[in-house]
Amino acid sequence: MRKERDRDYIRTVEGLFFCVVGYTHPPDRIIAYLKYMPSPEGKWGHTQRFQRMLKQYDAKSVAEGFKLLEEKYPKYLYHDPVNNITFSAVPLESIAKRYYPEEKLEELTKKKNLDPLEKKAVSLIKTISSESHVPIEKYGITGSILINIHNPQFSDIDLTVYGKKNALATKDAVLNLKKERVLEGFQGKEAEEWIKRKKGMFQLNIEQAKLLLERKWNIGFYEGTRFSIHPIKEDQEIKEKYGHEKYRSKGLILIEARVESADESLYLPCKYKVKAVKILEGEEAENITEVVSYEGIFCHFAERGEKIRVRGKLEEVTPKSGKKYHRVLVGSAEAKAKDFIHIVTR
Repeated sequence: MRKERDRDYIRTVEGLFFCVVGYTHPPDRIIAYLKYMPSPEGKWGHTQRFQRMLKQYDAKSVAEGFKLLEEKYPKYLYHDPVNNITFSAVPLESIAKRYYPEEKLEELTKKKNLDPLEKKAVSLIKTISSESHVPIEKYGITGSILINIHNPQFSDIDLTVYGKKNALATKDAVLNLKKERVLEGFQGKEAEEWIKRKKGMFQLNIEQAKLLLERKWNIGFYEGTRFSIHPIKEDQEIKEKYGHEKYRSKGLILIEARVESADESLYLPCKYKVKAVKILEGEEAENITEVVSYEGIFCHFAERGEKIRVRGKLEEVTPKSGKKYHRVLVGSAEAKAKDFIHIVTR
């Protein structure tokens, strides 16, 4: 059994589906958010119906899911003493089944009778694999198809690609396929709706929202169906270990900084190394070297050399070895959906 990775899924003994977050987890449980739960009114599922609990992929929606867990399944709320936050997590003894995207893809490539959405998902991966020269084994299928509750009439195709080198090759391939119109980006009404929705959710003006969409290489449409692609670390790329760093909140802060490295911005949580930090609001702090976002919208957004403005939670980081430093975290409950990463364009 491999390590749990971002975008894997877990089914609990009660039949709840959780989506795994990140790569570091406590010894006795897996950090994950509630995605689907059984419901007679649910639109997902076949013999059993499921309701989608996470309406949007943002911290606000995740926090709303916490309320339901607190009322009905409090054992899935966990105060993490290392990260000093309360989040949802599945105890190992409550796991009924684990779902791995790469195994789902392998299963579908061998399956005889695919439904229309499964067939389209496999075709999309083969198309991207051929263009990128990334082996098909380095891709996976996550989301509702992974856990077999998808509805071919309206479900999206959510893909994973494993390894940084493979993710960058996939990015180039997707951009080429969009130029060739094999894949379609967000255009016209879809683009307007996307920009309007994200503008309201992430403190963006129209200019920032448009720039964000322009850089979202990993979303689009394939034969009329919406798709997304999520770069995932391979096991040998996972350097983080649970408990090797401890975090202490020091309140909210607004900074401007220059991006020194965006190498870790492909993944969730996405990380930007920063320099020349200027504090605009909040507590004075030395050695702010990193911006980290659990809001996936800001993954692969800012580029090396760009100036960014960031509102988030200031955290003091104490490594097991080495000296303390500070980071700004975007996507915390404390920020109450008022945090962001903006590109300073002028």
